[in-house]
Order: sequence, then structure tokens, then C-alpha cells
Amino acid sequence: MVAPTIHVVVDSPEGNFRDTIDIGVDVIHPVPVALVVFPTATVVMTLAQHGEAIRGIQEHLLGVPIHEELTTLRYRVDIVEAKNGSLRAMIRTMEAVETVTRNHERLARIEIKRQLASV
Repeated sequence: MVAPTIHVVVDSPEGNFRDTIDIGVDVIHPVPVALVVFPTATVVMTLAQHGEAIRGIQEHLLGVPIHEELTTLRYRVDIVEAKNGSLRAMIRTMEAVETVTRNHERLARIEIKRQLASV
């Protein structure tokens, strides 16, 4: 086997050398260890089965009313968001009522204490 020659330019601090260096390279082509052979009938049958499965999936997906489903889901999400907003408003109202009630109770206790102290 003939080894290819690779030309390399060598630069040196003392000067510029334009010599070539021969580098020998042995190229080895590995031979496959085992050759796997599939019978043509098996390959054709497998491809046909996969094609049939893909067509079945495609037909199923085309038959699913995705747009209608999404519209229904969006409508449900809107209803749930409206309910959540209503519940949040109710909670804020209840918290405000509790705050006012606590303030009135505190003022009532102070007034009772003041009246008892004056007796």
C-alpha cells in the first residue's frame, strides 16, 4: 500500500524553512464482523404494517373534533376564571367585614371598661 505524503510548512524563529516532511499513514478499512440480512418479505411486510398503523392514526386524528374540543375547553376555563374572581371578591369582602367587626368589638370592650371604671 502506498502511503500519502503530507506537506508541512515549518516556521522557526531563526528563519522560514520550506522543507517537506513525509508522514506515512496506514489506512485500514475495517471489515464488518457480521452481516445482517433481512429477508425482503419481512421488510416489505413490516413497512406495510407501519404504513397501515400510521394511516390509522391519521384517520383517528382527522376524525377528532379538535377545534370544537378547544372551544369547549376555553369556555370552561372562562367559567372557572369567573368563579375564581367571584370567590376572591367574596373573600376580600369577608375579610373586610371581619376587620370592621374586630374594630367594633375592640371599641366596645374599651367603652365597657371605661364605663366600669367610672362606676
